[in-house]
Amino acid sequence: MAELMIKAENIKKSFSSLEVLKGISFYLEKGQVLSVIGPSGSGKSTLLRIVTQLERADYGYLEIGGEKLFSSESGKAVYVKAADEKRIGLKTGLVFQNFNLFPHFSVLRNITEAQRAVLKRTKEESVEIAMKLLRKMGLEDKASSYPCQLSGGQMQRVSIARALALDPQVLFFDEPTSALDPELTREILSVIRELAEEKMTMVVVTHEMNFAKGISDKAIFMDGGVICEQGSGGKLFTDPENERTRRFLKSFS
Repeated sequence: MAELMIKAENIKKSFSSLEVLKGISFYLEKGQVLSVIGPSGSGKSTLLRIVTQLERADYGYLEIGGEKLFSSESGKAVYVKAADEKRIGLKTGLVFQNFNLFPHFSVLRNITEAQRAVLKRTKEESVEIAMKLLRKMGLEDKASSYPCQLSGGQMQRVSIARALALDPQVLFFDEPTSALDPELTREILSVIRELAEEKMTMVVVTHEMNFAKGISDKAIFMDGGVICEQGSGGKLFTDPENERTRRFLKSFS
């Protein structure tokens, strides 16, 4: 049986009186790519933020890499101890839509800083890993540059390298091309496609439907805080069963 990397059951989240997630359940196996699609405001980014610990759930059950992060007791989500939370957090990496690089750090330091602070790697080891990833991203010559000297596509590739440097078991992308023009979008999609070919376990929130269709093992369509449909990437994009999914996909054709 394939190894489960994410097991999410009945996850709920509200902000004041607004119920953003109304009971989200899904599973993701090692080496799979999951696309999460849906209109703005459907809860996609909130779901990502909960799984990557930037937001806390109100209710539900979540397991990452075989370890429980939270479960529900007496009607609310109860998290594991802080030390365990931190350790489980290292199993996930998140690439933001607006890059989130430190403007006063060089490209190299942006990638080495967390390795040294979080993983306690030596300077030599963290630099070696950073340079290897920069070569992979085609940015070896930008190591001493600062974010303001890079294009949007280059900044996004640096942020992908930074996430990969911490050896996550699952990599999450939150609209990774939304701040980019079409040419730079192709650059980033090609990097993600390469990672998919290397069997990196990934969850991608995206509006790039053709791309999502091409790389997804599984896909989820969300609307109004619920999953309207989920299934294999091929079937959901080409032959959706839900009328709401069909209408949404038609708007991209």
